[in-house]
Amino acid sequence: MLLVVVLAGIGLRWPWPADEPRFALIAQEMVNTGQWLIPHRVGELYPDKPPIFMWAIAVLLWLKVPMKIAFLLPSALAGIGTAWLTVDLAKRLHGPRVATWCLWLLAFTIQFSLQSRTAQIDMLLVFWVTLGGYGIARHLLLGPAWGWYFLGFAAAGFGVITKGVGVIALFLLLPLIWRSDLRQKMAKKAWLGPLVLIAAIATWGLPMLWYAAHSSNPEAMAYRDNILFNQTANRYVHSLGHKKPFWYYVVEVAPVFWLPLSVLAPFLVKTWWRDKVKPEILLPLVMVLATVLFFSISPGKRGVYITPAVPWLTLAIAPYLEQLLSRVWPKRLWMAFAWLLSLILIVAAFLHKVLEQLGTHGRVFLLGTGIAMALALLLTRRQSPMHRWGWTLAAFWAGYGFIGGPALDSIRTPRDIMVEVAKRIGPDGQLALLDYKEQFALFADRPVTQFGFHGPMDEQRASARDWVQRGPQYYVLGPKENMEQCFEMKPEDNLGERHGGIWYLVSAKELKAGCEPGVTPAPLYKGPDYGLYQKP
Repeated sequence: MLLVVVLAGIGLRWPWPADEPRFALIAQEMVNTGQWLIPHRVGELYPDKPPIFMWAIAVLLWLKVPMKIAFLLPSALAGIGTAWLTVDLAKRLHGPRVATWCLWLLAFTIQFSLQSRTAQIDMLLVFWVTLGGYGIARHLLLGPAWGWYFLGFAAAGFGVITKGVGVIALFLLLPLIWRSDLRQKMAKKAWLGPLVLIAAIATWGLPMLWYAAHSSNPEAMAYRDNILFNQTANRYVHSLGHKKPFWYYVVEVAPVFWLPLSVLAPFLVKTWWRDKVKPEILLPLVMVLATVLFFSISPGKRGVYITPAVPWLTLAIAPYLEQLLSRVWPKRLWMAFAWLLSLILIVAAFLHKVLEQLGTHGRVFLLGTGIAMALALLLTRRQSPMHRWGWTLAAFWAGYGFIGGPALDSIRTPRDIMVEVAKRIGPDGQLALLDYKEQFALFADRPVTQFGFHGPMDEQRASARDWVQRGPQYYVLGPKENMEQCFEMKPEDNLGERHGGIWYLVSAKELKAGCEPGVTPAPLYKGPDYGLYQKP
C-alpha cells in the first residue's frame, strides 16, 4: 500500500512548479556541464540551496534514468526510507502490532504522501531528520548504542547540507535537560557527536569553501556567503518571503495536511500528559512540539516545513490507536473527513470554473478519483477506520498518479508554448528569456540566454533591448507585464497564459524607441541544451 501511495504514476508526468522544474533543470545542468560542486541555473550560480538533492537527481540522470522518473525518485526513496525507520523504531519500542499501525498512519498522512510524490528538497530532509532522530533514539531508549548515536549526528549534518535545518534532528536531545535517567545514557564521548556533525557538513562544505577561495570568481564567493549566512540564520530571522502569522501551522496547515493525525491527536492530550514520564512517548512528542515551535518562530513559513514532525507524531499516536478506535467520536470524525474529501472531488468535477482551468481530462481525473474513493469507503464499511482511510487515500493517490498526472501535464508545464517558440524562431534562432521561470528553460529545445534570475527588471530589459538588436534571428520570450515597457505587444506574438503570466515572443521589430535609456544592462548567462526535446 505504501508503494502504491509513493510510486503510483511515476514516469507519467514532467516536473511541475513550484520547485520541481528548478531542481530538475539544475540536475540536468550538472550532468551536461560537468559542474557538480556548486549548482547552476541557466549558467548562473544558484545560491539558495546546497546541492545534495540536486545531486540525487543528477546521479540518476547520469545513469540514463529518464527525466520523468529521475526527478521524482529521490523523494520517493526518501519517503520509503523514512517509513522503514519509523516503523522499525515503533517495532523495537512497542512491538510489531503497534509498528503496523504506525505504518498505516504514516503512509496515509496527507503531507507525508504528498511530499513523497513531490520533487522538492523537503522529503530528503525528512529522511535525514528521521535517521538522525532514529540513531539518537536507539541510543537513549534502547542503548547504549554509540554507533547509532554518532550516525544520528552524521545524518543531522547531511541534513544541514541538504536544506540547512537538518540540526532539528537534535531536538530529540532536549529532554536531557530535565531527565536525569536519560542523562545517565550519556558519557564523555557523547561530546564527539557535534564533531561528527561538523565532519558530515565538511564533506561538501570544505570543497565548496576551497573552490570559492581559489576560483577568483566573485559569484562563487557570493555563493559561499549566501549559503553560510543569508540562507541560514538571516533567512530564519528575517524571512525573504512566505510571511505568515505565528499560529499558521497549527491553524492553517496541520488540520488538513496532517489528516488523520490531526483528528486523533486532540483525543490523546490528557493521555500524553499522563504518560509523559515514559521516554518512548516523551521523546517523539518533544520532537513534534519543538519542530513546530521552531518553524513557527520564524516569520517565513511554508506548510511543507513542518513535515519532519509527521513521523514522530505517528510514533506518539500509534501505541494508543486501538484505545482510540474503541471510542465513538474519533471514528466518526475520521470517516467524516474521508467522505468529505471524496465528495469535494466529485463536486469540483462539475464546477464550470474547474472545467475552464483543468479541461475535460482534469474533470475525468476529479470525477473518477472521487468516485473511486467513495467506492473504497463503501466496500470497506465493515473494516476499521484505519483500513478504510488507507484504501480511500490509496485510491486518491492512484488516481492522482495514473490519471491526474497525464491529464494536468499540459496545464502545469509550458511544453506547448516552447514547441510553438521552436517553430517560430526556426532551427537557427537564438532565444533569451526575460523574467523567466525555470520550466521555460528546461523545456526549450536549444540553449537559452537569461539576464540574471534575481536581477533588477530595468537592467534585464536593457539587456533584452541589446540582445534583440544583434540580428534578425534573436528573440526574447517573457511575460507581458515586464515586456510591454520596451516592446510592442502584438496579438500575433501572444503565446498564451501560463504560470502566472501572458507570454510573448518578440524580436527587434517590436522594440520601442527609448527602451530603458541610461540603464546599465544586466550580465548575460547562457545555459546548456537540456536535451528534453529534439530540435524541430
